[in-house]
Amino acid sequence: MLIAQALCHTVMVEHENGKSSYSASSPDELALVNFAKFCGYEYKGTDEHNIMTIQARRQERTYRLLNVFEFSSDR
Repeated sequence: MLIAQALCHTVMVEHENGKSSYSASSPDELALVNFAKFCGYEYKGTDEHNIMTIQARRQERTYRLLNVFEFSSDR
């Protein structure tokens, strides 16, 4: 469940002055990603080849982004 929260979203990672922060179009979506991070599943970003990276319990994992469903109350 937490891996899904760390991966299934349209949140962007912004890097500035050595720190990273999340940017999202929906506060609900941002809250879900922050909760996953709080529980040890940190979203690190998506690269130019649509590879998503998360830090899950001190282990880096990568997943391929297959499709994007824009955030809505239905999703």
